[in-house]
This record gives sequence, C-alpha cells and structure tokens, in this order.
Amino acid sequence: MLKIIIVLSSLLLTSCATVAPVVNPNSPINIYGVTTLPPQSGSWVVMAASGYQSSLGSIGANKNESLVVNVSIFQLPALDSDKKFLEYIVESRATSPDTGRFENQENTENLSPLNGAICVKYHSISKDTNAKIQGGKASMFLESIGYNCQHPKKNTVGVNIEYSLRHFAHTQYPSLEKDSDDFFKNIQFTEF
Repeated sequence: MLKIIIVLSSLLLTSCATVAPVVNPNSPINIYGVTTLPPQSGSWVVMAASGYQSSLGSIGANKNESLVVNVSIFQLPALDSDKKFLEYIVESRATSPDTGRFENQENTENLSPLNGAICVKYHSISKDTNAKIQGGKASMFLESIGYNCQHPKKNTVGVNIEYSLRHFAHTQYPSLEKDSDDFFKNIQFTEF
C-alpha cells in the first residue's frame, strides 16, 4: 500500500511541481504527535498535508525521477514487547497486494531506536516494472529508507517516517543515506 502512495505521490509531483509552493526549510512540518524540519537539501513542495500525514516531494536528478518524504501516524494494537512490535511491522509491511508491478530487490528490517522511540528501521529497493512517466511507461527503481515507530507518549499510535527515491537504473544518488539520516535526526515526538 505504501508503495502505491509513493508512486501516486511521484505522479502528482511531476504534474504539480510548477504550481505548488516551495517549502521553507526553516518551517517545521507538524502532524499530531510529531514535528520535524523538511529535508535541508533541494527544493521541496507540499504534496499532502493533514493532522495525520505530511508528504513533501522534490524533483530528482533526471526528468521523471523524484524524491518523497512522508511522515504519518497510524493505529497500532497494544504490543507488550519490542519483539512483538518488530513482528507486527514486518508482517504489516509484507501484506502489500501483489499486483505484479513491483519486484522486490532488497529489504532489511531491524529494531532501531530513533530519538527516544522504539522503531523498526527498513531499507527496501523494488523494481517498478510499469512506472508511469511523462510520455509513457518505463522500468524504474523505488528505494525507501524509513522508520515505523511506537510513539513514546502513546504506544498504540504508530509513526511512519520515510524518505524515498524513484529513479532509473543508470542514475546514482550517493547522498541518499546521508540525506535521509539528516532528515530523520530532526524528528521529534510531541504530545498529542
């Protein structure tokens, strides 16, 4: 499901980037229970904003390539151990519908704390065999680095923080890990 949201967001970014306002890098992103600064590198536009979710997009190095950051909250069941939380997140991430469009190339999921919260950090790379681009369709890669966390002030609220990149196979983004880590460092879990 998250892959579908990112792909749709990428399409919206391609069509709306000329009319959406550029985000001020000093203006915080605020949703219920979470605040952060936008990514500090590149020009970002607002793609979705509500009390439950904020998504920003940026144009990639080449036409039809894009970067998306998403911060959202979701409901979690009461889980009484880190191991059960990890199992729940791994199972939830694996339940995306198999449309035949995405071929998983790589996926890691590990318990990893983030700014005082218990989290599962993931890094996945999928091949999108039917990516919609301006002028038709193409084969592209979707690389996502993110965290699914239990909110430290209410453990039945989950927080998803993701930095993703949609790119062609020949394009390299050597700063992706650093840029995503810089974005994740700014996450603060706040009162509801």
